[in-house]
Amino acid sequence: MNMPTNELTSLQIFKGIAPEEATTICDALEEMSFSAGEEILTEGDDTQALWIILSGECVVSRSCSVNDVRILANLNAGDVFGEMSFVRTAPHSATIKATSDVTVCCYSRAHFRELKAKFPDAVCNITANIAAVLAERLRRMDTWVCEMVDGPKGDDYRDEWQTFRSAVYTNWNF
Repeated sequence: MNMPTNELTSLQIFKGIAPEEATTICDALEEMSFSAGEEILTEGDDTQALWIILSGECVVSRSCSVNDVRILANLNAGDVFGEMSFVRTAPHSATIKATSDVTVCCYSRAHFRELKAKFPDAVCNITANIAAVLAERLRRMDTWVCEMVDGPKGDDYRDEWQTFRSAVYTNWNF
């Protein structure tokens, strides 16, 4: 891909990357375009890539039951998605759909492994940046859950949330 390295390193996920590392990453990026309404990632699929929105807007949604789809977030240029499947082999937990014409770049897990052999410091920086993105999303989820638990049906959710939090914080398995 023809992204300038300074543009790459301005993205949150690639902060702290040295110029030579950025060049290697830029060479591995694949640029793709999607039309409004088109699915980029589908919940349950397994792509194992990190996606960065270069232009346009996307919506993140998840199936909650047979006929119930919930909007989780709106994403804009500079935002990333696919990071959970990128760092841990697992199917996508949500669907990403373009809400406008969108250009993204895709960085595969295979290229990330190659980068690890050549530039381990870059991998550490990217991993720390992904952790920061995930931590912020967890913080927003905590806020949302607290609002839900404090709501009129809060007692119905409180025990379930405590069980979930306990599992998240005690079953770390890297």
